Amino acid sequence: MQPPASSLLRRPNGRPQACEPCRKRKVACDHSQPVCNRCRKRSQGNDCVYLVSGNSRTSSAPRRPPPSPTGSTPSVIYLPSTTNVSETTEIRSPEGLSARQMASGYLGFTSFSAVFEETQNSLSRLKGSHATPPESEDLNPETSVPDGFTLSTRAREACLYVLRQVPEPSRGKFYLRGSPCEAWYYYFLDRVLTDFYETFGEYFGPNRNDKSLEELAIILCRNTALPFSDDEDISPSQWIAQFSGSKTRWEALGLIFGFWDFSVNSITIVKNPNHDEYGRPSQITKQCVDFCLELCNEFSPANSMLLFLTHKRLVMETVLNGDMSRRSWLFLGEVITLLTFLGYHVLPDTPDYQPNFMTEIKRRIYYSIYNVHMTMVSLTGRPLLMTQNYNTTPLPLDIGNSTLYGVKGISLDEAKADINNLGWNKRESRFSVSFLRARAKLSMLREELMHFALHTKQQVTVDELLDVKARELRTIEDFPPFMEYRDSDLDDQKHDVNILYWKLLMRLEHLLNMFFIERLLLKHGHSQSDILSISFDMITYTLPFWTHQDTLLPLRNDCEWLVIAFGVPAGGILCQELLKPTLHNDSRITRSSLIQKLSLLVGFLDWVKPTAPNGDQCSKCKTIIKHVLDQALNASPPGYESAPGAVYDLGFTTQVDFDFDLLNTFDWARSEPSWSQQTNA
Repeated sequence: MQPPASSLLRRPNGRPQACEPCRKRKVACDHSQPVCNRCRKRSQGNDCVYLVSGNSRTSSAPRRPPPSPTGSTPSVIYLPSTTNVSETTEIRSPEGLSARQMASGYLGFTSFSAVFEETQNSLSRLKGSHATPPESEDLNPETSVPDGFTLSTRAREACLYVLRQVPEPSRGKFYLRGSPCEAWYYYFLDRVLTDFYETFGEYFGPNRNDKSLEELAIILCRNTALPFSDDEDISPSQWIAQFSGSKTRWEALGLIFGFWDFSVNSITIVKNPNHDEYGRPSQITKQCVDFCLELCNEFSPANSMLLFLTHKRLVMETVLNGDMSRRSWLFLGEVITLLTFLGYHVLPDTPDYQPNFMTEIKRRIYYSIYNVHMTMVSLTGRPLLMTQNYNTTPLPLDIGNSTLYGVKGISLDEAKADINNLGWNKRESRFSVSFLRARAKLSMLREELMHFALHTKQQVTVDELLDVKARELRTIEDFPPFMEYRDSDLDDQKHDVNILYWKLLMRLEHLLNMFFIERLLLKHGHSQSDILSISFDMITYTLPFWTHQDTLLPLRNDCEWLVIAFGVPAGGILCQELLKPTLHNDSRITRSSLIQKLSLLVGFLDWVKPTAPNGDQCSKCKTIIKHVLDQALNASPPGYESAPGAVYDLGFTTQVDFDFDLLNTFDWARSEPSWSQQTNA
């Protein structure tokens, strides 16, 4: 029986409190008392209690109330003095705001509060379901935070710096660009941007002035201080309404900046001097995202939008300054720290899961971050910062964006019923989340390989590697047919460029896993290897991003990391084969084909400017591969046979030393015996 509204226990944000079993399982509760209907059906009546805890696990924890622009006791944001506002600076917390007012985030089994929660549950059973909420100052933040605030001079400069970069409404809508990897972000940001201009467009005309922009800055700061709900019972429209239109927050504006493309490759023909010629965001745009993030950290505790923005900043950093830079690795750590603080790594995995919008959003952001993390780990050879050993979060359901956001009129339960036992859509519909799921499956296998490769205390066995190899091949076989890349796809003018990107990326991610498996097998004495064929294919499917720029131009920003992640390691193996030929059964691989592939790879690396992200690494690799080609072409002995399977000896006593840190992860770039010598060691 549904209790009257007056008898409902309510959380600090005013929403009805779910019973403990429903809250912990992250499912919707109907709030019936004394036992909710869900617990009654599951025969959990004895466990069905309603608590309002002073310790919040979700973003519904108390936040500062929306301040007013004026007040007798202003709270001030302090921005350290700097002579150049474009440099990243830290915005410090105002006086009067204690860390106690911030959400405590996810607390696990070993946390100080776990035992007390169990005790509280037991006490509630003894006293009845209407347990008295514990007294806590956190439940009444209004008494400890001033109603008004003003911006310090430096904070004002930071806000104005961002707002001055906002383009006019007529152009801003055309500048918004999404990448294939972030299609579900773009889906709601398009609406948010439209609402933003409809509400605040008058501030961004050609005659904008600082006084009006400062008024808008205060509005955005107040909005960012409002409570923000990521609860599982929230609808898509309710969630979006929290950061759009008149409630636009710094999180949303920061994300919009992250997706704005002001370059010459944009649909507009006017070149903005703040952005470079290649279509990647400039340092100025990145600075706007940095400032938005700092303002969010100042006003709002952690929430899903803040995690989105932190993740987007990481992506922008890798695009601007490369994947191996110190800042990229630090930003990755910050993203993972925030993710685990929010508890997105331990979302429940239950057989009777009833899909809801917010849980699916959390699953998507978790695996988006997980995929980027595994790419950066394998690219750098650095230790893992997160692992599936501490994760319960299932893969997101294979449901389209329009269904997830409630546009199609199909319920999530109906969409779930349309999923087969392997987790894929029965109709083989092509959704962006389908490729996210596929890449996550490959990333999970990649994690196992990274443990084997980077573990310093435990040795992997050949049987373990062969088991991973078998599971890798089964995983690929289970993918929907539309994910399979065909060579004819490049010449198909009707082929969607985003789908083409995903197909190529899935093929390359699979080949890279196989590359690592074969390298580790060889290292541990396994005599049969397909490393040469795999490397040949890796280069073959990396080169189109350079040779077919007309088709793949929108993906220009991905070229530097693609050639480093896939082309360069494979190029190292082909160089070794060219200098020290081995027995193999691949008829495609001849001396001529090796030289052709390596020559094209040199062209790709040469196309990447030294000033571009990963430009230094590309330049080093190009120089070494050119040296190998010179040696092979200039020192080719008489009678060199080109028939497949022949054993060649060019007279080199050692392999060429690549002297490239990324390739040294598994020692493939250092002097080592030939494969036949290795297997006999």
